[in-house]
Amino acid sequence: MGTADDGPEWLTRAQFAAALQVHVGTVSRWIAADPDMRVKRLGPNGHRVRIHRSELERRHSETSPIGDTTATA
Repeated sequence: MGTADDGPEWLTRAQFAAALQVHVGTVSRWIAADPDMRVKRLGPNGHRVRIHRSELERRHSETSPIGDTTATA
């Protein structure tokens, strides 16, 4: 079905969040916390961010379908 070649090479935060079914705020936290994440900043202040499509597969393998399951009872 979908391959890494479908769609643009660089995604907005909203597109990235939708693809992984997470909130846009979660994507913003990932960007802030992961210096190795492939992002490029646009505009004079760098507020507009694009995330490389290759990060989808990397994050998809790290993200549980139910959300964050790192907390234990």
